[in-house]
Amino acid sequence: MKDCFKLFIKCILISLPLVMAAAFAFIDPMGYMTQEYVLWREEKDYVNNTLADPPNTVIIGDSRAKSSIIPKELKDDMDIYNIGIGGATSIEMYYATRNFIKNSGAPKKAVVIFAPYHFCDIDNWDQTLFTNYLSLSETAEVYMNALRFGEKKIVKKGSLSDILSFKLYLPSKYLAQMYEERFTGASLRNHEKYDTIRKDLGYCEFGSDDGNDGVNYEVHHEYFDSSKLVLFYYDRLLELLSNSGTQIHILQAPINEASSKEIHPEFLAGYGDFLDDVQKRYPGAYVERDLPVYENGYFGDNNHLNRKGAEKYTSHVKNESGL
Repeated sequence: MKDCFKLFIKCILISLPLVMAAAFAFIDPMGYMTQEYVLWREEKDYVNNTLADPPNTVIIGDSRAKSSIIPKELKDDMDIYNIGIGGATSIEMYYATRNFIKNSGAPKKAVVIFAPYHFCDIDNWDQTLFTNYLSLSETAEVYMNALRFGEKKIVKKGSLSDILSFKLYLPSKYLAQMYEERFTGASLRNHEKYDTIRKDLGYCEFGSDDGNDGVNYEVHHEYFDSSKLVLFYYDRLLELLSNSGTQIHILQAPINEASSKEIHPEFLAGYGDFLDDVQKRYPGAYVERDLPVYENGYFGDNNHLNRKGAEKYTSHVKNESGL
């Protein structure tokens, strides 16, 4: 009996550091996480809180939405907020928009911008799990829909254990990142970044080059090999906005000249057909079909506008879109 008791105590002592590490990972992620996490955290906080004075216009989408429009320059009264997230697809944005509407009511207008390749690639699902962006019920719903559509980027060997490990903040998922930042080394940097994003109404610059002639991700697709799961959630997103009485503006972020010369015609044709179908399904929405092409000098990296490019595109949207 004494031996069993001693074994029990030893097991507790052995597991205690792991439990403490998991607890710290849960309590203070801003202390050790990367700056990418800050983008997800800031947006999650925004859409999940009840806002006293919610904006009438929201910008929804991925990093190109986040970096292409400067809210303060688009709306003089600053009655706008960018809830886009770098790396997000329509999956995360559907839940973000649903939570925003649930907590603060439906916006009058929504600007929806996704990079065309993000209808084909779910390239940041691990980031979604790592940041614990979705609730457990939302994650379970995504997983069940991924099963339904056979989405292998989400339903794969070990995926359920990964989901559970992230939800429990197990050291196997977070200890390396905590050690890299000495547990709290990123706190000041991350809180400053958080405050900057909030001050800029959700805008964030992703590339800071004075110009970039690299080719973007769309170039690597020979045709519009869309993900059924992403299209399913995109339709759910637009349906949610439409049923809420929100005026939908589907815009296209600019691409650089270098990429425009390399994108496969079959990819562009397929993307155009997809947008035509969206227009038919949502005739009341404004759907921009063509991808604007800007000089390479307006790009901070191969995929994103720099500040100068964002100013140019924001001015275009302000003057041409009726926002």
